[in-house]
Amino acid sequence: MSSNDTLSFTELDRRLREIPDGPSAILNSPPPFRVANAVGTTACVLTLLTIGLAKATQAAPWMLTVVQVGFAVMVLAWLPTFVRSCWVLSLTMWQWQKDLVEQLDHDRSEFMAILAWLHQQPESALIECQRMVAVSHRQLIAKIGMLAGGLDRLGILPALAAAYLFLRNTGDILDMPAWQLLIAVFLILLWMIVTMATLMRIRLQLYDALLTEALAMRRKTAQESAA
Repeated sequence: MSSNDTLSFTELDRRLREIPDGPSAILNSPPPFRVANAVGTTACVLTLLTIGLAKATQAAPWMLTVVQVGFAVMVLAWLPTFVRSCWVLSLTMWQWQKDLVEQLDHDRSEFMAILAWLHQQPESALIECQRMVAVSHRQLIAKIGMLAGGLDRLGILPALAAAYLFLRNTGDILDMPAWQLLIAVFLILLWMIVTMATLMRIRLQLYDALLTEALAMRRKTAQESAA
């Protein structure tokens, strides 16, 4: 994609995405793991739909087969990601200080290049973009509060609770009580919504930090010029 000097969120996001990952690249899931996660998610949805169909109609033998196969595929597809996540978590906890320092050194020059580009933009455009980020952030927080209340602080716990409800009924999953099924589906949806919203908040906070710093640089330059 060709470079564009005009300030826009599209151009800002393009420049951010072009920043090399650096030491933190270990946190990114490799392509095979992303494919496995997609397969696991598809199997999970298929399993839930089949269980719901069995609850709404008379259960048939093929439903049990679909649920068992779907559940097995889901576990096998998500297991590599779980194992890798545990390994990455252990590694990052062991050498967090070294990784943090190396990542900061790596990011410093990259972000300074973006700030230099933002510094060239009109102050009015920077203020307008910052105002839009603030409005979007407030709206996102309000939506999270409406959908999840304070449960967004639970992190991955809702997904683990849903997995427990399914695992405790693996013996005869089609006989899983309807109330447990509804709770499990709700917890999975809650976790997906909160995860997506959290990623959006992190991105908006990064936009705000860059715009705020660029405005501070412009005002400092203006004061130095006036003096």
